[in-house]
Formats: sequence, structure tokens, C-alpha cells
Amino acid sequence: MFPRPKLTVCVPSRNRQRTFKETIRALLLRPRIDVQFVFADNSDDASIMDDFMADHLADPRVVYLRSQDTALSMVDNWNRCVEAAEGEFVCMIGDDDYVDVNMIDTINRIQEQDPTLDAFCWNRLTYNWPGMPRPPSNVHIKLEPEIRKIARGVLYAEFFGWRALPSSARIPMGFYHGAISMALMDSFKERFGSYCSHPTVDFDNVCKVVSSANGLYFSSRPFSVMGACAESNSAAIYNSEGHARAHAQFMKELGRNMDEDPYMKLTPFRSEHGLAASILQVQLWFTSTFGYQMVDGWEQGFAKACALNAQFMDTKDSYDRTIKNYRQALRKWHGGKYLPFFKPEPFVERYGTKLWTGMIEGDLFIHERIDFISTPRELYDFVEQIVARPEDLVIEDHSGMWQAKSA
Repeated sequence: MFPRPKLTVCVPSRNRQRTFKETIRALLLRPRIDVQFVFADNSDDASIMDDFMADHLADPRVVYLRSQDTALSMVDNWNRCVEAAEGEFVCMIGDDDYVDVNMIDTINRIQEQDPTLDAFCWNRLTYNWPGMPRPPSNVHIKLEPEIRKIARGVLYAEFFGWRALPSSARIPMGFYHGAISMALMDSFKERFGSYCSHPTVDFDNVCKVVSSANGLYFSSRPFSVMGACAESNSAAIYNSEGHARAHAQFMKELGRNMDEDPYMKLTPFRSEHGLAASILQVQLWFTSTFGYQMVDGWEQGFAKACALNAQFMDTKDSYDRTIKNYRQALRKWHGGKYLPFFKPEPFVERYGTKLWTGMIEGDLFIHERIDFISTPRELYDFVEQIVARPEDLVIEDHSGMWQAKSA
């Protein structure tokens, strides 16, 4: 009988068996016994993953949740993952991603200094699988060898205020590519009614973490890779037509249009406008449902984020459409008061453009298309030879800096 796992890695999937299989293979290569894996298939054809998993069910670390006769909602599929988790911490990744479970050793190091650890998160690498219908990109690698404790107030102000603050993580902190204590997750179920509630499940969790967690730590060193394949929703984020199709399919499977939910009467922005609007939708749902507040001045930061959303689009047509939609909404919002903060930079053609590689302000950028790299795991193994060893990371407490500045 194994002791309680330190970490449970949950991998929910729907109709992406190609990358799901590769992700499972990559995760199981780690020989640790203090980790549990929950693989939750939610596909239309259950037999594909049933046949594949038959060879892995003897591994005592594996829990396999097979597809049901009727497809589950994303919320229900993610919730059943967490319900099956036995680890002290839980991490959720996509079926085209990778996470290094050896970060368990780093969790143990932090807990030796701070037993109140609720959340350990990190910078993520990005990788477009071969066949991804978008131009190749470079991989941004943070080289700082540090782990910072961050005050919850910093993260709350950053997320619900749409602004970057000193000593902040600069990325959303939650169980999606992060490790959150099951004790905290159980408190979410008690306070909010379920582990996962809003259909945009990753940012649902961010809302709950930044409003509730105590010991929050962030590593500059990456411990995971966020992959994107041709079949994934993330493939559509940077293309307006693809996003519209993915949005329509998402609403169809949900059984309603979230943009018509009552709390959306507060804003002219709709999730179909882009990523920034989708995040705002979750924030408005969370604050209006559970009595939390957006941070004063958030509107300016949101308008700036809408401009960044447009700048990340892959094609000029997608760029123009995104700008048009956001500009129209901003004109209707508070009489156009925040339209002056919407200043997208000119479009930059990415197809055929030579990517920058090298050092910029202490960060390393490499081209993602390297001959011997064809999966997120292979990218991570390569980058691991460049970044600091986990045992050499310096753990620092920055939470007092925020308290001093706020006093």
C-alpha cells in the first residue's frame, strides 16, 4: 500500500486521443511513487482510450475515468477529476500539455519553510504541436533562479484590477498548470458549492485561489509546457474565425449561451470577442455571485488588455475583426470613457517572419521548431538542460513588501 500521494495530476480530455495518448505516455515515464494520475476521457468514442488504457491500468498510480454514454460538460468532467484526486496537492493540465512531477521535491522544500503553502505555481513554456494551423513561434524561457512568496493582495489586485504590480506573478495562479492544496480545493467545494463552477473552468479556479489562498508561491523557473494542437480550443484563440467556431461549439455543448446570462447585462463585452472578454465574463460571474468586488480602476487595465488581445491575433483579418468588436463595445461602455485606453499596436505579419532568438532583458528565446523536438515533453527535457536545477532555486518572501507598500 502506497502512502498518500503528494500530488495528483489530472488530465481531462475530449476527442483528442492523439495527443492524450502521448501526454499519458510522457507522464508515466517518471518513476515516482508519490504521485497519482487521473486520466478522464470524455470522448464520443470510448473504445479508443479504453483500448489504450488497458495496458496502463496495472500501474497503481493511475486512475482512469472512462467516457460515459453521454458526453459530460467540461465542468462535470473536471469536477470528477478532482473528486478522484487523493494527493495533498492537485494539478490540472490539458491533454496536449506536459508537467514535470519532480516539482514535488520543490513543494516539499517550500513546506519545510512554510507549512501554510496553499498554492505553488510557475512560469509555463509554450509549444505548438506539428500540424498546428498557425505560424511557428519562439519559446520564452525565464532564467531567474527564484521562487517568491506573494501576498494574496497583490494577486487579487493584479487579477481583479487588470494591472501588473511589483513582485506579482504576472500570470493567473490556479490549478491549471499549478499545484493547489486539496485542503484549499475542499474549502472551495464547501464555500462555492463545487470544485469547478463556471464553464471557463481554468479562470473559475483562478478567481477562487486569488480570493482565498494564503501561502502563495511562484517560481520563475518553468515546470510545465502548455501545448496547443490543431484540435484544441487554444488553436482558435489567435484566429477570429476559428474562435467563432470554437465559441459556437462550446455553447452548443454547454446547452446555453453564457453571454446571455443575467450578470452579462453589466457589460457590452461578450466572450466571443476574445480572450480578454472571456476572462472578464468569469470575473463578473464570480464577483456578482459570491459578493466579491472588482478593484478600483480595473476598467483602464481591461481596455489595455483588449488592445493586447488584438495584437496577438495571427492574421490581419483576425486583428481587424478583433479591434472592431472591442472598439464597438468600448464605445457603448460608460459612454466611451475608456476607449482612449484602447491603443493596439499596428499589426505585425507573423507568417514567414523570421523569429527572434537569443537573450532579451535576461530572458532566453528559442525557436520551437527544433528537429529533435516534436512533443511538449521533448521540449521540456531540452529546456531543463538550460534552466536552474530545482534544488538551486532560492525561496524568497515578497509578501511583506506588498504589506509595507499598502500600509
